[in-house]
Amino acid sequence: MLDTTDNPQGLHRLLAFAAENAVAWLKAQVEVLGDSVEGLFILDDIAGFLSRKQYLEFAHPYLKQICQAFPKEWAKVYHNDARIEPFLEDLPEAGFDVVNCSHNLDVAEIRRRTSGKMCLMGNVSPLEIGSQGTPQEVKAAALDVLRKADGCGIILSMGGGVSPGMPKANILAMVEAVQEFNTR
Repeated sequence: MLDTTDNPQGLHRLLAFAAENAVAWLKAQVEVLGDSVEGLFILDDIAGFLSRKQYLEFAHPYLKQICQAFPKEWAKVYHNDARIEPFLEDLPEAGFDVVNCSHNLDVAEIRRRTSGKMCLMGNVSPLEIGSQGTPQEVKAAALDVLRKADGCGIILSMGGGVSPGMPKANILAMVEAVQEFNTR
């Protein structure tokens, strides 16, 4: 973080090296797995600590480089549990199709700020609701997310992923919420 101001040229060299190696690592996985690969999932919470200006300089070009290294028709998912509000509008231009972010962000706001250009993934609280809540609370939260997203352009899940210890009944409550929403 200090290098964004103290040594930006050195940081760009490091980030270019990291992006090249990320592409090489992902391509090596594709080579081993074969033609069944149809997408990639990039986890990058560090960019959530940047301002929009810093994101555009120190993250966006490298994320875009990674996305562009793979077929256009692949699904490209961006996961970031940190603060992505400053650069939400910029994520579609990086090449991502799906954004998976913190449950603390409202799906209607994410859709508005990304101009509907990205599928949303989430956004039920994984710990407070998913692991510690009741099935009724999970179902209510899932229905709320589906309503805010108008039921389209969303992959319903726990925002940030399933936390350890999440009861099976809570996972089934999410499935029940989708079934109920779809019958309406």
